Amino acid sequence: MTLYSKANLVVGSVASKDSFDRALNGVRFEPDGSTVAGNAKVLVAVEGVNPNGMAARVYPDVGERGSPGDNGVVLEVDHVDEALKNIPKDKRIELQHCAMTKGHDDASIVELTTVSAGGRERRTADRPKRDPYPDWKGVVRKVRSTEDGGEAIRVCVNRTDLIDLLKTIEAACPDKGKDCPVFLEIGQGIVARSVNRDTGQNAIGAINSYNTRGQWLPESDWVRGVFDDEVKSADERPKRVRRKRRVK
Repeated sequence: MTLYSKANLVVGSVASKDSFDRALNGVRFEPDGSTVAGNAKVLVAVEGVNPNGMAARVYPDVGERGSPGDNGVVLEVDHVDEALKNIPKDKRIELQHCAMTKGHDDASIVELTTVSAGGRERRTADRPKRDPYPDWKGVVRKVRSTEDGGEAIRVCVNRTDLIDLLKTIEAACPDKGKDCPVFLEIGQGIVARSVNRDTGQNAIGAINSYNTRGQWLPESDWVRGVFDDEVKSADERPKRVRRKRRVK
């Protein structure tokens, strides 16, 4: 689990910008290959690269692979950003990754390495942060839960349409020092409401639901592990024992 895609690295954009937030001012690299970043308000996690996928199979040899270890590591945001910028602008998906490698005698150094189609390697190395990372899975479970313990209301919308709606509401109701609530009502789509504090004008946005044709986004083993702390991997599940039928 030492290969990371662009998707794994871009989570750093929501990491806290305040160094006083300690580990939140960094990107968490989990033992399973997933990455996490967030601040006191927003969190994004991305599943690890498929170890049996094409990218993992054909990624060039860039030296001995490193690992986040059994406890994972938290890297500085600028360390991760530098690795992201080093990823070559190449359409081949396998090159749109970086590898965690070993390149120093100091075992405390974490190195992220990219490689171009011509074999040019770029390495960025730094020591990880020592601060422990918060229980981000617990945060996701709490946010996903409802006050009465029931199931959350689910609706699927087109992501581009949702971004356009929020950008327009932001323009109509400008941000006032990061205090810019938008009130969401979920029915057969989403209704968003906000207010321009300068003029007192209200704004309403509405977006239709996306036709999923009755199919919801399937949950991978990783997603189920985030949503439910009682989910166990296939290796951890108790094995069924076949008992011989008694002959009467």
